[in-house]
Parts: sequence; structure tokens; C-alpha cells
Amino acid sequence: MKLYVMRHGEACSPTLCAGVVQPDQERELTAHGHEEAKTAGEWLASQVEKIDLVIVSPYVRAQQTWHEVAQHVAAEVIETSSEITPEGDAELFASSLLARLQIEPAEHVLLVSHMPFVCYLTAYLDRTVQPPLFPTAGIAQLDLEPLAMQGFWQGMHCQD
Repeated sequence: MKLYVMRHGEACSPTLCAGVVQPDQERELTAHGHEEAKTAGEWLASQVEKIDLVIVSPYVRAQQTWHEVAQHVAAEVIETSSEITPEGDAELFASSLLARLQIEPAEHVLLVSHMPFVCYLTAYLDRTVQPPLFPTAGIAQLDLEPLAMQGFWQGMHCQD
């Protein structure tokens, strides 16, 4: 089972979104962020034919990132989860995801989320790695063993 943990594309700063201060959850992707997400989607499509389960943060920039990726790779089930926002509890989410995947197996799972959640989640799943810093639109790849309740780091895809 493969897990792809993706950070959203580049987002505008809170003070530069449409020239006004916006709440963090409403920040949008920049033009560059859209391009990063598109390129990441193309790469992901070269790795997998279909994603069985996609879980996306409700924040605008994560939703926009998924929208760009979805233009390139098919998905069977798409869910929005407030558990994978920047303030989310990575350990709690990982435990519930692994338990879920024990009874609802999936070959390929994609999460679209934020820093620092993505780095803590990755490090929790494979405790032999330090929390990695994710570039915007970076995708960590892990092999998951839900019955063993752990993952194994396989690498990080970043923009060239």
C-alpha cells in the first residue's frame, strides 16, 4: 500500500491575498503555486493510474492544489478532513488512518495538507526518519503496513 503525503503549492502571504489580510484557511495559491501543483499532478500520474482514497484539508490552498492534481490523476474516493490542517494532531490522524486501512484496504492513498502537519505525520509513520521539511507541492512517498501500524519512507518528490 502506498501513501503519498503532499504539501499544498505555494500560497500567497496572509497580507498579500487580494491586497487584504485574510485568515489562514482562506489563503489561495499563487500562480506559481498552481503551476507547482499541476507539475506534481503530472508526476503523480506517471506513478499511479488511480488513487483509491484522497483526503484533503478544507483550507483553500489545499483544495486548489487537489483541483490541479485531479486534472491528471483519477480518484475513487475524495474526502475533506479538518483533521489534516496545520494544527492537526499527526499521531491521532495516523492511528485512525492505519486502523481504517485495515478494514478498508486501498492500494494508493493521497493526503493534501500543510506544514507542519505533513512533516510530523511522515515522521510518526516511519520513526526512523527525522521530520522532513516539505517544499511547496512536495510529495513524500511511504509504503504502509496498516496491520503493523507503521510506514516506511521511500523518498520525496520535489519540483525541479
